[in-house]
Amino acid sequence: MDIYEYAKKLSLINAVSGREESGHAELCALCTPFFDEMECVAPNNFIGIRRCGKEGAKKVMLDAHFDEIGFIVKDVCAGGFLKVVNVGGIDTGILPAAEVIIHGKKDILGVFTSVPPHLRGGASDDKPKLGQLAIDTGMELDELKEIVSIGDTVSYKSEVMKLGENRLCGKTFDDRICMVAILEALELLEDEDINVDIYALFACGEETGYIGARTGAFRIDPDLAIALDVGNAYVPDADMTRKQNVLGGGGVISYSATLDLDITEGIINVAKEKGIPYQVVAEPSHTGTDGHILQLTRAGIPGALISVPLFNMHTYNEVCSIDDVHNVALLLAEYIKTL
Repeated sequence: MDIYEYAKKLSLINAVSGREESGHAELCALCTPFFDEMECVAPNNFIGIRRCGKEGAKKVMLDAHFDEIGFIVKDVCAGGFLKVVNVGGIDTGILPAAEVIIHGKKDILGVFTSVPPHLRGGASDDKPKLGQLAIDTGMELDELKEIVSIGDTVSYKSEVMKLGENRLCGKTFDDRICMVAILEALELLEDEDINVDIYALFACGEETGYIGARTGAFRIDPDLAIALDVGNAYVPDADMTRKQNVLGGGGVISYSATLDLDITEGIINVAKEKGIPYQVVAEPSHTGTDGHILQLTRAGIPGALISVPLFNMHTYNEVCSIDDVHNVALLLAEYIKTL
């Protein structure tokens, strides 16, 4: 699989949390070669199924969330400006002069306002509040109101690019890059004789409360699940407790009180036996991912968590390693072959 090409295609799909249905048609078209069956179901989940063809086969669920952080228009203002509220965790420090796409009756471009430093009059350099910023569309008010309404979504405008030969930079790698890893794992398993049915849950609403994982896992009722998300990789001057988790070091396998120890150690053993690079981390009970709610779904679904290391999380220029994505895909495939 060309990870770069799939990352580009997935990154550009518009699916702000709560409005994921806007991207389902593109997602289904991209995923058709990988699944025997696909469905888009309430609340806004995508489920793809790869069947092994064996009677009574157990179900393995691979989860990655499809939604992205973004904004919702709350006011259309004089001068062609828009005021917005956030959807998910937004770092307002990156917003001044950021380019965005407003998804109205048609997509239009905008840019967040910014106060130049020499006009601040000695004001604090603290991060601006979202309410202090607006999006400039460059349009007249009457024209803008014909296109944009209160409730329309806004997403970051950013293209996926390569940094050097082995790193990718772009938006929505949280968590579309893990969707790429799942698709590559399915490609690696295409001609393998496996004993389980694979259910890929590309979940809605992770950024606003793990909504899709709760409902999707309940619907699928898998025998076991592996959640995939991104994790903060070490950068200079970061907390030293993260120094063992680096970009290019492989997927990060989590130990947590909310994750199943047997599955976690089974994945680690496969990585050791196959020589697949991996890293480990001890997480709080609440991992901040879809993984932590699995044990509370139905009668309790045993699960594990693998993360792709990432720089600049929740920005429009997130950075990951192509090797890490491939090694996570390889680890998923090799683990599934043991079931």
